[in-house]
Amino acid sequence: MNSYNNSNSPYQIDNPGECERHTMLEYILKLQNRLDDLENIIDLMSPPEEITNICPMGIAKDIKVAVIGAGEAGLAAAFELRKTGCNITLFEASQRIGGRVYTHYFDRNKKYYGELGPMSIPVSHETTWHYINLFKLHTSPFVNNNDNALLYVRNERAVNDIKGKSVENNIYSKFNLSETDKEQKWFEFYEKIYEKYLKSLPTEVRRELIQVKAEYSDSIIDIDKLSYRNACKNMEVSQDFIAMLGYLGGKEQFLNLSLTEMLQQYYTADFEYNYRITEGMINLPHSLYEALCDRNEEAYNGISKEQLGKIEIKMGFPICGIYNDSTKDKIILKYTDYGDNKKTSEEFDYVICAIPFSSLRRIEIEPLFTTKKIQAINEMNNEISHKIYLFLKERFWEMGNASKKIVGGCSFTDLPLTSIYYPSDHSKAVVNKYGKWVLKTGVNPDEAGVLLASYTWCQEAMRLGNESPELLIDDVIRYIEKVHGLTPHYLDDKVIDYKSLIWSDVQYIWTAGALSKPEDKILFSYDVTVPEMENRVFFAGEHISQKHASQQGALQTGMIAANEIAKQIKDKLS
Repeated sequence: MNSYNNSNSPYQIDNPGECERHTMLEYILKLQNRLDDLENIIDLMSPPEEITNICPMGIAKDIKVAVIGAGEAGLAAAFELRKTGCNITLFEASQRIGGRVYTHYFDRNKKYYGELGPMSIPVSHETTWHYINLFKLHTSPFVNNNDNALLYVRNERAVNDIKGKSVENNIYSKFNLSETDKEQKWFEFYEKIYEKYLKSLPTEVRRELIQVKAEYSDSIIDIDKLSYRNACKNMEVSQDFIAMLGYLGGKEQFLNLSLTEMLQQYYTADFEYNYRITEGMINLPHSLYEALCDRNEEAYNGISKEQLGKIEIKMGFPICGIYNDSTKDKIILKYTDYGDNKKTSEEFDYVICAIPFSSLRRIEIEPLFTTKKIQAINEMNNEISHKIYLFLKERFWEMGNASKKIVGGCSFTDLPLTSIYYPSDHSKAVVNKYGKWVLKTGVNPDEAGVLLASYTWCQEAMRLGNESPELLIDDVIRYIEKVHGLTPHYLDDKVIDYKSLIWSDVQYIWTAGALSKPEDKILFSYDVTVPEMENRVFFAGEHISQKHASQQGALQTGMIAANEIAKQIKDKLS
């Protein structure tokens, strides 16, 4: 942490341009003493080559392509392939577009909402920003950290002060820590892990963390064998310290996942400067859908409607079979129309499968994909998450003096809630003070607000998310009161509405995203990207990327799959 400090940090404005985003990313990387990663991150996270540079617009008029899944990966793939003239049929099993991008609105004016899927966009996620800019979507800062946020562990409360003294004074004594443990600064410990396992790597090897390669460097292979818990143990601290650290950073639920998964997020600075789509994340997939429906012709940048391929969108049509007809060079899809429960088969030249492996696993495939692909479909680790939002009459967290107000950010606890996120809509960045936030002028804590009362993953999500609605809402309210030191039953008459969702219950998705376990990267990351059935079935989705559970991974792989088909078409036509 050399030449940059809080006194000259970039100011987080609404609607940052590329220059502002790159300045923010540069600032963080310089703080972390790895500025040499900047160009690699931008390169790896950027959209692939423009598809019309591969296959001229309108040239593929006689080519039929099926896209399975109307999440962001499928929508992006369909949007891009239309430019070449391909005729696209988009199949969606449910009656909703967006996949795991899911904004729940509590009011008709869409002022109050909660994000049941992705809720923030790092400044480094270049492909996501490509579409945000294309569709002119308004963005606002998303607050990740707040000095006044709470840490509630073993019935003791601390604040997230910058020097960590509150935790040392209030929570350290609740664990059986060795003298060596006590000397550790808990808030610096994660940085020590990154120093040991990431920063020690050569710059070009660090790239491999989010690259897809058939073979990885030995150092990446060694890292991928470790769980996050193993990495902590290798720092020579006690299990009590690891447990405490897990609760304080909200990482207790992720300790058995791969170290690689954590390093991938750190490498691209995913938790530093973040943004949200001001009126809801669903506006990005909706914009892609609107363009596919010819309600936004500007999005195609001068490509005439006559050059664009035809589009048919089949909502409520789950795919039940994928078959290779090699005698005709066709892929046959069998699908169900839920309107009349009738099964139909249709031939296509190419297919992009943009659904989670948890959904693909139930589809009949003949002949079977390669052994490695089936192994990946069956074994790759997918996790679930659960969120519960409370729509409240007042924002109790924004009340009090400057040392008490929580303006955005999150609190962590060892209670079943795990993490609590405060809305960013009242937040204003402090000039030249990185990570400092105040209330906007004119806003009022007495106004209604939406609190993400609990955000959990893995088995923590199963525990809370599977409670009955009556038990769940009562438990969550009591936990929130306990964490914030509110009088019992304070919130009973403050709740206007709530929304709870556990992703394992969402039909045809059944997962919140791919989160790697040790060795998943070296075993599966390349094979999941390889096309099947004689290069006619391609794959897209966050699970196909090395940016899991992100819009970036979904959108970028959708574009890449479209480009791969464009290359096939060009080769056949030339």
